[in-house]
Amino acid sequence: MIQNKPKLKKSVRPTPAVVRKAIFDILQDVEDRVFVDLYAGKGLVGIEALKRGAKNVIFVEKDPVLFYFIKNSLKMNQLYDRAKIYKMDAVNFLKDSLQEYDIIFADPPYESGEIERIFKVFENKNLIKEGGVMILQHHKKESLRERLKDLKIHKCYKYGDTLLTVYRRTE
Repeated sequence: MIQNKPKLKKSVRPTPAVVRKAIFDILQDVEDRVFVDLYAGKGLVGIEALKRGAKNVIFVEKDPVLFYFIKNSLKMNQLYDRAKIYKMDAVNFLKDSLQEYDIIFADPPYESGEIERIFKVFENKNLIKEGGVMILQHHKKESLRERLKDLKIHKCYKYGDTLLTVYRRTE
């Protein structure tokens, strides 16, 4: 009996290799840090963080097909022991979270309103450790807030239509 494998959605927009490289050039060192990959998609950014020595990576992806894709990729690359995968909405994950993280990377669907949903969570709670960062990947047409409670835009990088906006925690 032949089983059909579920197909990945065409709306998935994997982070291009040049942008993934830029993310880690910006971060410089992820070794021994806790990294959160929100809207993980295929999990390429989080898997790269694990390969570069992140202590733990938390993947958050609500699509069940992509969730299992990440799970299988982690097992194939023997990285499963340092990863946690949550099959849930990214904003709900942030709302439910009781800890602070070293790095949060978020790549929500472009122009979807998800960034504003993330910002509302950060208005009420701090999820970034002192010295930590949040990187938002977004379309160049999306404008972001300068400050979010204890976070402030540190720098913005442009790659075609894609922007990487880096927020750092301020005290």
